[in-house]
Amino acid sequence: MKTREQINERDLKELSRRKAQRNRKALQYGLLLTLTALFLASVVDEISSAIGVQVQSSVVTEFFAKPLNLPYNEAMSMFSTVTMFSYALMSLVPFYKALADRFGRKPFLVLNTVGMGIGMFLAYWSPNVVVYFIGYGLTVFFVQHDMQIVYLYEIVPKEKRATIYGLVKGISTLGVVLIPVLRGAVMGEDTTLWRGVYLLPAVIAIGVSVFTFLVTRESGTFLDQRIAWLESPYEERHPEKKKRSSEEKKTQKDAAAQQKSGVFHAMGHLFKNRQLFWLAIVSMVFALGSTTISGFSESIMTDFGMTAEAVNQALLVYPFLYAALICGAGFVGDKLGRKTIVGICGTLAVGGFIGFNLAAFFGASPYLTGVFYGLYLGCWWITLDYCSMMVAESAPTYNRGSVLGAVGLITMVGSGLGQVVPIVAVLLFDRIGFGYMAASMPFAFAGVVLMLLKVRETKGVDLDQVTY
Repeated sequence: MKTREQINERDLKELSRRKAQRNRKALQYGLLLTLTALFLASVVDEISSAIGVQVQSSVVTEFFAKPLNLPYNEAMSMFSTVTMFSYALMSLVPFYKALADRFGRKPFLVLNTVGMGIGMFLAYWSPNVVVYFIGYGLTVFFVQHDMQIVYLYEIVPKEKRATIYGLVKGISTLGVVLIPVLRGAVMGEDTTLWRGVYLLPAVIAIGVSVFTFLVTRESGTFLDQRIAWLESPYEERHPEKKKRSSEEKKTQKDAAAQQKSGVFHAMGHLFKNRQLFWLAIVSMVFALGSTTISGFSESIMTDFGMTAEAVNQALLVYPFLYAALICGAGFVGDKLGRKTIVGICGTLAVGGFIGFNLAAFFGASPYLTGVFYGLYLGCWWITLDYCSMMVAESAPTYNRGSVLGAVGLITMVGSGLGQVVPIVAVLLFDRIGFGYMAASMPFAFAGVVLMLLKVRETKGVDLDQVTY
């Protein structure tokens, strides 16, 4: 067990290091370089989020339908079951997120991008289903962290936070065009060549992580909060466990709590703070249907009889429409508020998902199907992103990563239960899309209603002034 002197020496070394980071001379065009790095990290995040879904039918066919001689809907049910095991890794995400409150934003910004690259490379190599799901699990794990978004929130003006976020996120979404382009160039009509789609995105992710390491500095907001904690009296940083009067206990507890981080500490605040409590509940309700809504679009189109070329055409529409939607949402979010965005986009996601299934079923133009695809999935991601933004804007800086981790832990409960939904839903109808549609829409609708009725607006919040 470390002595007081050893602990204090450790804290003093960190204090010296953090002050040195704070006092480093700014890079020329430092803000521009940082925004560029965050943009590129967001591009990698978007590609990593979409790539598994956009080659999904090929994976299901190779690993499940053909070797086991199963009908496609039964193969999809088995795929969803196996995917549940890879999601066991997701239980670590909340604790991983909380580490950013202790070690800073930059290390995880770099590590997440490297992790996505490694995950995609494993999927590219995958000689068997086990290696594929290891790569798939790693990619999904690092995508969940979204450190580039937390970093962005902390360095941009509060009155333009949603606008700048919308521009960075919207433009970066165009990177998803790379996937259908690679599908056409690498796969063509031979869907067995799906592994090649992963290679270039994996290389790009590694390159972006190197660039990010070289040009970014630690978040000033994080450094200010961390330095303030390290400069506080030792007794407040590391309260001793000994007998005190009730008044002394309360005083020291309050002082220590002001800078304490960690998922379980933040979890306690979720049940005391009405705003964070309802944001956690809304996030969990959305999570119950999120996998079913967002995870099977390419398979739905394939199952409805669309050719690989037609699917590519539909996939090409998505990033352009999503980019336009998210840029527009950024401007609206700073003008009319975050709740307005969640209400509008959540409703459009429900209507768009219904339209997407019907367009694919009736053999509509691939581009019209793509419009519905971009509308429903783009609006769904915006709904979830703005819910997460409201969590970040409702938490103090010293505990922001921990609060996001705690909400993520509760969301994980919804996600875990939500993994069962597609397993059952796919067996309700001969066509998987109708089963997914029937099973997921109630959760999306309920989440929007709870957000509008129970959560207060966070537009214009000063992140440095937020307290529990």
